Amino acid sequence: MLKTLIWLRGIHILVDGILLLGAFILAYFIQVGWIFSSEFPFGWFFILSLLGSTVWVFFLVFTKYYRIPPRSGKRAFFDYFLVILGGIVAVGFLIVIYFFPWEVKFSRFISLLIFFLGSSFLFISQILFRFILIYLKKQKKATYNTLIIGANRVGEKIVADLNNNPYALYDIKGILDPYGMTKKFKGAKLLGKMNKLEEVCANLKITAIIQCDAFEHTLNLISFCEEKDIKFQFDPALRGVYEDNLRIREVGGQAMISFVKRDFKNEKQRGKYRLIDSILRQVFDID
Repeated sequence: MLKTLIWLRGIHILVDGILLLGAFILAYFIQVGWIFSSEFPFGWFFILSLLGSTVWVFFLVFTKYYRIPPRSGKRAFFDYFLVILGGIVAVGFLIVIYFFPWEVKFSRFISLLIFFLGSSFLFISQILFRFILIYLKKQKKATYNTLIIGANRVGEKIVADLNNNPYALYDIKGILDPYGMTKKFKGAKLLGKMNKLEEVCANLKITAIIQCDAFEHTLNLISFCEEKDIKFQFDPALRGVYEDNLRIREVGGQAMISFVKRDFKNEKQRGKYRLIDSILRQVFDID
């Protein structure tokens, strides 16, 4: 993983914690006015606000809200859903440990304010982080110098997806055609056959390889990447498996790739089964 992005996400987490604490405090003063109310002690509220904002941030951390890179496309909405869910947990935490036990004046309004302000601040910080990530990619900073193995349709699709995704941390440097049969390739430059692998990686300072063809070279590529400290990935289509049906499962303590077969008879069943799949995977981690 790129250290720059880890540091950037670390700063993002710290900023979010400060913003959330600010949201709690701002909600207090909006509710009671710009004074310290004796009926609504600020001291205890501040301490428990610190705990509440920590609960909110920890919830986001452990639900992979701060993943690198961030979710994109339709999946980006899941990040904002996590913000809302974290707000419900944090505000509920404050209500249970502060308003109920200490018998202070309970205010639904301040709870709503905390939730609204905290969620808004987190939405803004997430958008700003995404803009920073887009800028870094355009400047070719904090990205992997990437080599694609395979000048086929799978390779073309991956190159197009990586180039079009503003958050993908890959800068495509070129393509190696294992069999030397392709003369044209959309989206990237053909650099030759597999015999140029070491030369290309050295000259272009390759830090990531994505394999889309040449199944028979997989073990050699893995060994090469391990030796040169290069990130190695391969497309599931290389193994003849449709990506959406792959699951990573533990069998007897060993990690296994599981293929789940679904029989969709019509479009209505397709949507229903996908919803069921999502629930089974998220809640029970089964197929």
